[in-house]
This record gives sequence, C-alpha cells and structure tokens, in this order.
Amino acid sequence: MSTSSVWPPAPQCDDDRTCILVVEDELLIRFMLSDGLRDKGYHVIEACNADEALVILETVVPDLIISDVRMPGSLDGMGLLELVRKTLPKMRVIITSGHLESNLAFADGATQFIGKPYSMDVVVDAVRVELAQPL
Repeated sequence: MSTSSVWPPAPQCDDDRTCILVVEDELLIRFMLSDGLRDKGYHVIEACNADEALVILETVVPDLIISDVRMPGSLDGMGLLELVRKTLPKMRVIITSGHLESNLAFADGATQFIGKPYSMDVVVDAVRVELAQPL
C-alpha cells in the first residue's frame, strides 16, 4: 500500500446501481435500514451523523439521502437538509424522526417524511416513490 492511500477508503457509488446515503446515529437502526436497502439492490453508504455525511458529500453525490433528525455533532438532520438544499438543490431527501412533525420537514425542503418507528416496507416504498419522481 502506498503512503498516499487514505484509510478507510472514501466511499464510492457504483455506476450501475442507485446510490443512497443513510444518515442515522442509532447503530441498530442504521444497520437495519442499510441492510434492508441493500437487500433490495441499492448501493448504500452509511454515515453516523451529519458531519460525516458532509464529508462523504464532498466526493460522492448519491441519488437519495435518508436522514434522521436528532443526531450528535455540529449539525442535526435539519441542518444537513439546509446545507444540502444550498449545494444540491434538486437532491431527493427523506427525513425520518420520532420527534418532528412532517409539516416542519416539508417546510425545510424534505421531499418525504417518515415517522419513527417505521417498517422496512414503508422505507422501501418511500424510496421507490422518490426515485420515480423526475429531478
């Protein structure tokens, strides 16, 4: 390995599969969500908070972002949504929360809102609907 290599390697999206960035601080929820989406054939990149998601977004432009609202770090999910709207205004963003009202998420630019707790079927349906929409 050369000394210029970065470890861990920067995440990449496959060209032939839809790429989804999952931003969720709860480890078990993130694993369940990511594994469920991978089982449906999506390429998934995981971030444990908005700060990590922003680093990923410097080099990767996913087809869709799914983000929780309440997370540790310098930004929560709504702060992430605000920055995404400024830099990637047409990005599809699904916001999830057990604490936020859907009308607040939509007012801030979310394209869909999923309340917690949710089932994998609800998420997969929301992803399919979102990806079917033109940019």
